[in-house]
Amino acid sequence: MAKRLGIKAKVRAEIGGRRPRRIRSSGRVPAILYGAGTSQALELNGREIAEALHGASSESVLIDLTLESEGGATTKKIALIREVQHDPLRDTIEHVDFHAIEENKKLRVEVPVHEIGEAVGVRTGGGILDHNLRTLRVECLPKDLPERIDVDVSALEVGQAIHVGEVKLPDGVTVLNTKELPVFMVLLPKVEEAPTPEAAAAAAAEPEVIRQKKEGEETAGGAAEKSDKKEPAKAEAKEGAKKEPAKK
Repeated sequence: MAKRLGIKAKVRAEIGGRRPRRIRSSGRVPAILYGAGTSQALELNGREIAEALHGASSESVLIDLTLESEGGATTKKIALIREVQHDPLRDTIEHVDFHAIEENKKLRVEVPVHEIGEAVGVRTGGGILDHNLRTLRVECLPKDLPERIDVDVSALEVGQAIHVGEVKLPDGVTVLNTKELPVFMVLLPKVEEAPTPEAAAAAAAEPEVIRQKKEGEETAGGAAEKSDKKEPAKAEAKEGAKKEPAKK
């Protein structure tokens, strides 16, 4: 079952502006509760929400919210955490979005998947475990929501897989992913093949072929140059023949 945490929150009327900054400076955290086409601005105790969410999966945690209005009246809501924003430098929670749900209405959420055991194909076959799907999308009532889904991979041989349709789910939980998708697989590591002697010889000979072509081009150019040099000599011989006086 999913964790169920109790958190107190104060309802605030102001949204935006400098109000969130003033809330953070006092050690509290601004938040919004969404649901049924409406939104409600809240503020939380910073230390309380940090301790509650430590090591928890955001979509697999049910929150029992106790909302306190300005007049002191309280109401209770059940919610899932929709998003948590952190300050990257101070590693503090800056903002939280909640999504209100109903006890008797099914919800759809992503639940993390964890492997149990060590695959025999990894232990004795030299394979590696490929975790193809990190989460599964499920549908269930809030009371049946699992914190995570454990899958025993110890019997997997090299080349074998566990598909979505083969994963055992808790009672009341339906998976929405395609049944044929692999969740875990054991694969052999890829090994780069060494080039064959023929391929290596062809690669080594390629620059030589290019060089020979260049040499051929230069030879053809040289032959053309020599041909050009002979043309004037032929012309001079013809002119000499024309100038020779005729014999009487």
